[in-house]
Amino acid sequence: MEEIINEIKKTLKKIVSEYRLKHIMGVLYTAKMLANKYNIEESRAELAAVGHDLFRDIKPYKFLKIAKVYGIKISFEEEKNPILLHGKIAAEYLKREYNIPDDIYEAIYYHTSGYKYYGLIGKILFVSDSIEPTRNYDKVEYFRKIAFHDINKAYKEILKNKIIYSLNKNHFLLNNTVEAWNNILQY
Repeated sequence: MEEIINEIKKTLKKIVSEYRLKHIMGVLYTAKMLANKYNIEESRAELAAVGHDLFRDIKPYKFLKIAKVYGIKISFEEEKNPILLHGKIAAEYLKREYNIPDDIYEAIYYHTSGYKYYGLIGKILFVSDSIEPTRNYDKVEYFRKIAFHDINKAYKEILKNKIIYSLNKNHFLLNNTVEAWNNILQY
């Protein structure tokens, strides 16, 4: 897995901005710490972290074309805002190129929306993406604190915060986000 991670890191340096690379390294740092806290193999969290925004900086008009080539079903919301496809495209690329494990694939694929069937690696990536050191927004310190005490609570609270943010900004809610939220409320 280390060889794959190193290859992805080399690719990142070529195709993402310095700003994005700093964010990805922050997610990597946070994901590794959370992996250690929750007894997950560090390299698995590292692979999810380095892969999650692999294609985030490509031109948005290209996302629809790439998604069609990969056979990714494009929702109405993604068609209107193609940047939402970046995680799905990264996951699909990494599955085809490196045959990444299914739970890491799902973590990357759904990192923008959340996922009702997320396992621990998915929750670690989702939370790490929101609390990494360069993030600065209301409640981020609260989320950082709870992430190291209860990953499920952190996942729930961060998902809730993203929903509230989207509603306040009149943004679309992705179906996977709604499904993830409704699933959390069942327990």
